[in-house]
Amino acid sequence: MRATFSLIQHSRHEVDLGREGATLAEGATPAAKMEVKTSLLDNMIGVGDMVLLEPLSEDSFIENLRNRFDHNEIYTYIGSVVISMNPYRSLPIFTPDKVEEYRNRNFYELSPHIYALADEAYRSLRDQDKDQCILITGESGAGKTEASKLVMSYVAAVCGKGQEVNKVKEQLLQSNPVLEAFGNAKTVRNDNSSRFGKYMDIEFDFKGDPLGGVISNCE
Repeated sequence: MRATFSLIQHSRHEVDLGREGATLAEGATPAAKMEVKTSLLDNMIGVGDMVLLEPLSEDSFIENLRNRFDHNEIYTYIGSVVISMNPYRSLPIFTPDKVEEYRNRNFYELSPHIYALADEAYRSLRDQDKDQCILITGESGAGKTEASKLVMSYVAAVCGKGQEVNKVKEQLLQSNPVLEAFGNAKTVRNDNSSRFGKYMDIEFDFKGDPLGGVISNCE
C-alpha cells in the first residue's frame, strides 16, 4: 500500500501585505471598531481563527491580519485553511523545539502555524492511509516556495526516515531553477516570478516512510 503527499504551488493576486506590514486592499478603509470574540487559539493578539471574528467584514478581516502581523503572528486560520504572511525577515518560530511542540498535537490545540497543517496531513497519511494534498497559493513574493520547504522539512523531522525526505526535498527544490528558466518573468515585487504552478509529489509506504518524489509544472 502506498500513500501520496502532494504540494501544489499556484500564483495568484491577493491582498498586498507589503514589506512593512499589511496594507488595505484598494478601496477599503480601516475599521473604526472591531468586536473580537475570545479565541481558544490566541486570546491576546487579535483572533487566531477568522471563523471567530465578529463582525466579519473585509475591513475587520484585514485589520485582524494587520494586528497579528505587527506582533509577528504571521499565521492565521480560517477553519482548516492557514493564511501565511511573508515577514520578509527571519523569525524564531521554525526551530526543532517548535517541531516537537506541534508534533502529534490537535490542529486547534496550539497557536496557528504551518507546522500544525503539516502535522495534520502527515498523521492522516500515516495513520489512516489517506492521500494528502496541500494547495499553496498567493501572489508573487508571498512565500509559496518557502512554505513548501517548511512543510517538507516538518515531515522530514517527524517521520521515521527524515534523511530520505530531506533528500527528496532537496532534489525537488533543486529542480526549480530548470522549470523557472522556461516560465519566469520579472514583476514589481519579484525579479524571478513563476508564471506556472508547481506540483510536488512525495510517496510514502504503509509505515509512513518515504519512497520517492516527483515535481512537475502545470498551467
